[in-house]
Amino acid sequence: MIGLYEDIRYGLRALAKNRGFTAVCVLSLALGIGANTTIFTLVNAILLRSLPVHDIGRLAEVYTLDVRNPGFWGCSYPNYKDYRDHNQVFSSLLLYTGIGLNLTGGTEPRLAMGQLASANYFSALGVNPVLGRAFLPEEDSEAGASPVAVISHRFWQREYGGDAGVLSRTLSLNGRPYRIVGVAPEGFEGLNTLTSTDIWVPMALYRDLYSAPKLVDQRRYLVFMVVGRLKPGVTLPQAQTAMQTITQDLEKEYPKDNRGRRVLLTSVTDAAIPPTDRAEIQRAGAVLVVISAIVLIIACGNLANLLLARAAARTREITVRLALGASRARLIRQLLTESVLLAILGGAAGLLFAIWARDLLWSMRPPTFSHSAVRLQLDRTVLAYNFAVSVLTGLIFGLVPAIRATRSDLANDLKERSGQTAHDSGSWNPRSLLVMGQVAFSVIALIGAGLFVRSLRNALRFDPGFDSAHLGIVVFNVADHGYNEAQGRDFQQRVLDRARAVPGVAAATLANDWPFHVSLSRTMAAEGQESTAGAGGQIILSEFVWPGFFQGVGIPMLRGRDFADRDNKTAPHVAVVNQAAADAYWPGENPVGKRVKFFGETNYTEVIGVVRTANYQAIGEKSRPFVYLSFMQYYFPNAVLYIRTRNEPGAVLGTVRREVQALDRNLLLQSETVHTTIEQSLWSQRLSAGLLAVFGGLALMLATIGIYGVVSYLVAHRMREFGIRMALGATAADVQLMLLRESVRLVAGGVLVGLVLSLIGSRAVQSMLFVAGSRDAVTFVLVPSILTLVAILACWIPAHRATRIDPMVALRDE
Repeated sequence: MIGLYEDIRYGLRALAKNRGFTAVCVLSLALGIGANTTIFTLVNAILLRSLPVHDIGRLAEVYTLDVRNPGFWGCSYPNYKDYRDHNQVFSSLLLYTGIGLNLTGGTEPRLAMGQLASANYFSALGVNPVLGRAFLPEEDSEAGASPVAVISHRFWQREYGGDAGVLSRTLSLNGRPYRIVGVAPEGFEGLNTLTSTDIWVPMALYRDLYSAPKLVDQRRYLVFMVVGRLKPGVTLPQAQTAMQTITQDLEKEYPKDNRGRRVLLTSVTDAAIPPTDRAEIQRAGAVLVVISAIVLIIACGNLANLLLARAAARTREITVRLALGASRARLIRQLLTESVLLAILGGAAGLLFAIWARDLLWSMRPPTFSHSAVRLQLDRTVLAYNFAVSVLTGLIFGLVPAIRATRSDLANDLKERSGQTAHDSGSWNPRSLLVMGQVAFSVIALIGAGLFVRSLRNALRFDPGFDSAHLGIVVFNVADHGYNEAQGRDFQQRVLDRARAVPGVAAATLANDWPFHVSLSRTMAAEGQESTAGAGGQIILSEFVWPGFFQGVGIPMLRGRDFADRDNKTAPHVAVVNQAAADAYWPGENPVGKRVKFFGETNYTEVIGVVRTANYQAIGEKSRPFVYLSFMQYYFPNAVLYIRTRNEPGAVLGTVRREVQALDRNLLLQSETVHTTIEQSLWSQRLSAGLLAVFGGLALMLATIGIYGVVSYLVAHRMREFGIRMALGATAADVQLMLLRESVRLVAGGVLVGLVLSLIGSRAVQSMLFVAGSRDAVTFVLVPSILTLVAILACWIPAHRATRIDPMVALRDE
């Protein structure tokens, strides 16, 4: 320990004496380690942080699988009750689903994120309220349903300032009072990492709060999440087998509803991010981790080069210490101590960089992300990661310079002038190889950044199938205030009349879903394709729209006609399909006049038109079948008002919102332009492209510094050679050209290696790119060209300095 203390003391004194060297090393490492710490903070918050529930390893999420409709589905409410009552493998089985709540009673209505949950929700998870209690069993029964609520700790602090008397208060939700009975513990905001919950209410109250209460009791309605706590001694595979037996029994009992359906049990840790999002998030996280690691490697290359240069300058000192009896192992330990001290200082500076970058990242999140449970915190895990990376960086990249510095020839080195060494002669010395590696990694980082930036630009310019540039939306739900169907339809018509009267509005129409947020699916079968059991067909996305919707939003009608006012509740049901549905259900035929049947309906629905296929859930998504139904034939209290303007919709949208709000001051409204919706839907891609662009710039800067440093070092140690060459007749241009030729050879080798690795690795990110190939020619040509020009400039500056030497001075020194 005394020896280590002496090494640390001597190392700090040596670093303090060489402030310039120390500052450059610390700055390079701060950028590399800081970038890594920032990305790890993001990955840790989204993918690694455990949910604050009791014994999470004993919790399993229950998904539904359908042989005819691939994907992970939730459970129906009736099936959940059967699972709960007949299983022998779970000590408790809970259910929940997310809802939006209209928080009234203040100056204006506000949106709160809520969940309908079974009474055993908190007890099954092992989550105990810090104030009050959880739900009682009778509060979630049909007979004893009580308007009570449990609020999150963050909501309690935000809305009530942490008042301990909150249990005596009521919440006004959707215009009705709910008594607060408990406050959840700090940090627990539900089981979904991407969506936090403010308020929980008993599932039995779904008729008052759920947007489609009539669907809740249908076994085909798979939107509820189910989680079970395994009994002691029961494993996940055993529970899976037992639950499959129950699903087979339900299939026999309810063949129309449960035909071809099974369950899949997964760990709640994996289910904290929905399966549909998890793979994409993991891929994006992997790309960011790889690029940030590349930045760190380039920074470490600079560190190794600087340590090699400093070791060369200390050859005389090290040789003397060896001659006086110091062991090589002792000197290696001393040099490693200095490199680790440098890395720790760089890590500390990188931590400050990460704090700044974290705050910047969080400030860039979209409004929809304000309801996320993600918190970018520099917790103990992040600090431990930062320290571990710093120490490993110092050890790994300081070892080779330390070994080379102590591999000394005493007889020759004692004769050498101080600061000069014969080591590393030739073009392919360790410093040159490090520069090639830095250039190669810079090419990879910059090509990755270029692909994602160009992909994002293409996504923002992509045609979604409708006139997104001139559309704005206003979202409302009249069920929040107890409107019946007649009152709701009257209100919706008055909303349209008010919106159409606003100057600048070219068209106004209604639908039941936001753009890129279509969530309603129905099982549809073409006439003649239904099975005798009545469960034929496939699940198809659907939307209910007002007459004139297609013209209003700019979706071209390809065949047939649009919905009309005559397509009301008393008329035969009609539908409009997109081209993808026409190709899937009636290949090579004209769908107009064909008939389909939806599960749960006895009558057929006639197809009256075909429209262009658009994007329904994401920009650039694969073409998928879609069916539109008449809003006039089905009633939805929740509606989205679409307005199409002649110019930019932002200015007009505010006026439209005020007109709608004037119809009901307590109605919760949400409004934005569709262009804003697109930008928010691409938030993760924008963040990835922005971070990759920053990291690519850092990689270029660090590589440029590395190239400049190595060439400067070579120039400084070859001054006598250059002087002699010039004394023997070589011109300044000859010397400069010789240096540039040697340097460009290194850069070209690094660029070639980087291009090959980029071509190989580009396949891994193909699925993450929007309307852009992973081998985009512009990116693969432009990036190496820019990097080569920058590298040549970095080489030319020290090469130009070499030509200023006086040959007589060089000969005198020789």
